[in-house]
Amino acid sequence: MKFILFKLACYLTTLSCFVKNPMSMGLLLILYSFLVAFFIGKVMLTSWFCMTLVLMMVGGLLVIFMYISSISSNEKFSFSKFFLFFLFFMLFLYIEEFILDFHCFDSISFFNYFSMDESFFLLKLYDLNCMMLTFFLIIYLIFTMVVVSYIVKHYKGPLRSLNYE
Repeated sequence: MKFILFKLACYLTTLSCFVKNPMSMGLLLILYSFLVAFFIGKVMLTSWFCMTLVLMMVGGLLVIFMYISSISSNEKFSFSKFFLFFLFFMLFLYIEEFILDFHCFDSISFFNYFSMDESFFLLKLYDLNCMMLTFFLIIYLIFTMVVVSYIVKHYKGPLRSLNYE
């Protein structure tokens, strides 16, 4: 099951190369964060860390998604034929592998390397080096929120213009 999640994450990463709309990129980021959290939930012994990670990641992504949606114009989603072919091809490969080899995925020992002690992982997560990155992200999000609020207050209206065809 972990191998399927890993391959699906690789497919989503490859799919993000073909997406041009910022709203689609935000949706792919939210899907990818759910996939990473589900993968961590499978690797870790308890699921509380996975739930906390999902809430933090999706909360931050929704704030960024709101900023992007207020800045970007109303564009229609257009998919090229190559993109649709690639999407269906990857979906076919994923479903075929899921159906044919489902019984073999639990015996893969490659991901046993990632099953580390949960307390050790949390100690490394909030280490001093990682804490600086966390503080930088917090300050960046607060600064961006203040700047967007100032721009909206200054123009007394929304940031995006309405494009109707």
